[in-house]
Amino acid sequence: MDFPKVSVIIPIYNSGNYLIECLDSVINQTLSEIEVICIDDGSTDSSFDILKDYANNDSRFKIFHQENLGAGTTRNNAIEKVSGEFIIFLDSDDWIEEDMCEKLYNHAKKLDVDLVVFDAIWHHKDYDEVLCYFKETEFNQDYESFIFDKFQIKEKIMEPSLGVIWSKFYKTSLIKDNDIKFSSYKIYNDVGFHFKSILSADKIAVLPEVFYHYVNVGQQSLQSSFRWGEYEPIWYDVMMDLREFLTFNNLMDDFRKEFINYSFLSFINKFNGIHEDYKEIFYTKIKYFYESLKLTSDELKKLQFNYMVFYIHIINSNSYFEFKLMHDLFNGENIY
Repeated sequence: MDFPKVSVIIPIYNSGNYLIECLDSVINQTLSEIEVICIDDGSTDSSFDILKDYANNDSRFKIFHQENLGAGTTRNNAIEKVSGEFIIFLDSDDWIEEDMCEKLYNHAKKLDVDLVVFDAIWHHKDYDEVLCYFKETEFNQDYESFIFDKFQIKEKIMEPSLGVIWSKFYKTSLIKDNDIKFSSYKIYNDVGFHFKSILSADKIAVLPEVFYHYVNVGQQSLQSSFRWGEYEPIWYDVMMDLREFLTFNNLMDDFRKEFINYSFLSFINKFNGIHEDYKEIFYTKIKYFYESLKLTSDELKKLQFNYMVFYIHIINSNSYFEFKLMHDLFNGENIY
């Protein structure tokens, strides 16, 4: 095989028994012209031994080992090694349908697009949740031939539940020609990649079938263990990166409304969830974010009520203590 049609990128860190189901779902793909780039990110369990077994039996597996650098840097290193025409990202504790690569490749080639979005299932402990980009009749189009761009899905681009990298089939040239990379943040290192890739794509298609199985049962990722503590204020850096990208690429005017709403939705959610020990530093970052964003009076009038309240309290307080006092009084909470 000279040039694989699809490169499957799998970063691995202490994946244990989940890794076997993941790799089996790749090795059994109905499309044989694939390469599987596996980078072990300093695992201390048997993960790398498992990778070696697969590589010994299938030449399509390319395995690498590195000291622990984090998921973002690991995926960047994998992209540099890609030779396939398209890329999918697969977490080592998840798995994919056996016809995923074949169907997505054929769909992307037929329509000559930069990106294909598709459906996934999120497996929770007690229930399964289907993540769909579009309802079957949402565009009133035949998805077998329908091509669209970022301006037709403005609100969906900044829909938190859809901002994941594992429900997208990327043309390699889209990523490499635009020099799109993952951040090295401890958490949220894939958020910027999602935004930059979908905002850089000229032609997007959808194949409304479930191909990816995201497993959220019985294990905790290294990134998720960092949530709600000292690393949570990294979200400010993520939002500033997105803001800079939109501005630099002359997209802010087109997406400013969606960006503003997304900022409030995400900041409020994360500020409410963060541990009390880190609220003050997060407050300071959020205050600067909105002071420098300079919302107009018309933009303020269009905000949801809870967003406007949050904004007024942030802008008009001089410290986290003052903000909390305003917020508690407004909500009728006992502040003593």
